[in-house]
Amino acid sequence: MNQLRRFRLQQLAELDAEIDGTAVVPANAGDAARREVTIKLALAARHALSDIDETLALLATGKYGRCRGCDAEISIQLLRSIPTTRWCLNCRQQQLNRQGPQPQVQRVASRA
Repeated sequence: MNQLRRFRLQQLAELDAEIDGTAVVPANAGDAARREVTIKLALAARHALSDIDETLALLATGKYGRCRGCDAEISIQLLRSIPTTRWCLNCRQQQLNRQGPQPQVQRVASRA
């Protein structure tokens, strides 16, 4: 977990440097799109870092691996796949059901 944290900190430093090095009003559409993507990547990295810090706090207090919703143990398989998860599969499915259908991502067939 500490290795993931170091990775996110390094990633954020690089992304922030890239954002700081670009013009607030980009010269062209390509630069504007690149800046927007970099800002969104930095936001996602900050969110991931927050999840990691919360997981480390749970580890320190002995509460890691318990579902936030029902307090049941989260399966080891799920924790191995998503070490920062705070929900068991049942509670996560209930959350998704309450949110309603999610938009489907359309896949474009590649031409080989």
